[in-house]
Amino acid sequence: MTTSIPFIKRLFLSRKVRDRLQHDAALKEIYLKYSRLNQKPILKKPIAETRFVVLDTETTGLHAYAGDEIISIAMVEYQGLEATGNEYETLINPLRPVPQESTEIHGLADADVRNAPLLIEVLPDILQFIDKSVLVGHHIQFDFRFLNKNLKRFLGFQLNNPWLDTMLLFLAHQGRLGHYQLEQVAQACRIKIHNRHTAMGDTRATGEIFSYLSRQLCDQKKPVSLLINQQVTDSPGQP
Repeated sequence: MTTSIPFIKRLFLSRKVRDRLQHDAALKEIYLKYSRLNQKPILKKPIAETRFVVLDTETTGLHAYAGDEIISIAMVEYQGLEATGNEYETLINPLRPVPQESTEIHGLADADVRNAPLLIEVLPDILQFIDKSVLVGHHIQFDFRFLNKNLKRFLGFQLNNPWLDTMLLFLAHQGRLGHYQLEQVAQACRIKIHNRHTAMGDTRATGEIFSYLSRQLCDQKKPVSLLINQQVTDSPGQP
C-alpha cells in the first residue's frame, strides 16, 4: 500500500518539491516520516534516556540565504550524557567555489569537495542519523539555517527537533549574558578541542561541553524539557 501525502500538506509544497516526492518513493517516505515529528514524547523523556545528536557544519561562508552552502557536516550520538561512539561525517560538494577566506578558517578548498556527494544525495543519511533526537550545537541556529534552507528547498519541510545550544547552556550555568565562541566555553569547562574548525573536531568538543554543562544544570532523572528551558535566550523558539 502506497502512502500518499495529505492534501493540505501538498498545498504548501512547491511544484518542484511535489514532483520530486511524487517520482522518488524514498524521498517521499523521508518526507512523511520527518515532516511530522511530534516533540512532546521526546520532551517528556528523562535526560538519561534521551537520545541527543551533537552536530556541526563547515560552510562556504556565513550567509545561508545569500548563496553560501554546507561543505562538511559531522554528527555524534549521545545516549543520555554519554557518547555512544556512533558518529557520522561527510564532505559535501556545494556546487560553488569555496572562498579563500573560508578555506583559511576550516582548511577546505575546492579540490577537497569537488568529488564529494551533493547535499541532496546525503540528506537521507543525515535525517536518518538525526531521527527523533534532541539536537545539540554551539550557536546551533547557524547550522539550522543551512540545514533548513536545503530541507525546505529539496523536501518541503524544516527540522522540528527540540534543540540545545551549548553557548546558551553556558550562559545559564554562569548566570550571565554574552556571546562566547566554542574555544572560550571549552576553556571555561576545561575541555580541550582537537582539530578546531573541522566539523568533527568541533562536534566532539561541543558534545563534551554539552555533557559537562548538563550535569551541572539538571538532574539526569528529570525530563529533558527542564534542561531545554534553562537556556538563556532573547529569541526563544525554534531557530
